[in-house]
Amino acid sequence: MAEFLLTDVDGTYIDFTVGGGGHSKLICEKLGKSGRLIGCDRDAEALVQARSVLSDRVRLVQSRFSDIRGALKEIAAGTVTGILMDLGVSSHHLDDPSRGFSHRTAGALDLRMDQSTGEKAAELLARLSLPDLTDLITMYGEDPQARRIARAIVKEREQSPLATTEALAKVITKSVPATANKSLARVFQALRIAVNDELGELEKGLEAGWDLLKPQGRLAVISYHSLEDRIVKNFMREKAAPTSAAFEPFPTEHIATGRIISRKPITPDEEEIERNPRARSAKLRVIEKLG
Repeated sequence: MAEFLLTDVDGTYIDFTVGGGGHSKLICEKLGKSGRLIGCDRDAEALVQARSVLSDRVRLVQSRFSDIRGALKEIAAGTVTGILMDLGVSSHHLDDPSRGFSHRTAGALDLRMDQSTGEKAAELLARLSLPDLTDLITMYGEDPQARRIARAIVKEREQSPLATTEALAKVITKSVPATANKSLARVFQALRIAVNDELGELEKGLEAGWDLLKPQGRLAVISYHSLEDRIVKNFMREKAAPTSAAFEPFPTEHIATGRIISRKPITPDEEEIERNPRARSAKLRVIEKLG
């Protein structure tokens, strides 16, 4: 990742998703004396963990993507050398049962990345109608058995609230036993995306990052599922679009503002996957801002 992002060791870099600090630590180790790194995350616990592994030269800021401009108001637009966005769930989310991100461990059905605000997944499940819940699982989980699962959830909550990961996992497994493993991952993904407005935040984060980048600065994004990757791919294609709209009745100029670094997404090799199985589905896309 670093070899695609770092174009100037003395530049200013921002890690929009600092998480446990792994990527930020790698970037910081490659920076020169004048290099600057800012790590952002919407999760206060992530920042605490990141601080334990990062040097004091790294500034940490709590912010979600949509608030980045305000949180970094002293950073002028067009001055940042590189931005990293590592999407999805951090290891500390999955490994902490109390956060509710994993269906494999028992815990409260929360799924909020920032536990100080917003609606918990249990509260979302309690209020959604059958059609809305079906749509949510279909759109964000892409599960072909969404209606069957939603129907089972609605029936179960009439008896008792679904307040834990264990309770929800049992309902899903019982409703679709043949595809339980896949459906569990899909439903938990759907709830997580909805609770955190991940796709809406991603779109705002891409635009905010692009505004902050200076010419020849790079935006690197790591996505983990098709919904994220589609948004990232379309964003980068639009920035690197052809210079004219040839098929318009009255052609208008469209100046490309970016250059895609790799035509195909960069994926982890077998050695990296063996080292970190969670990276199996990762796709890295990089775009450079033109002058």
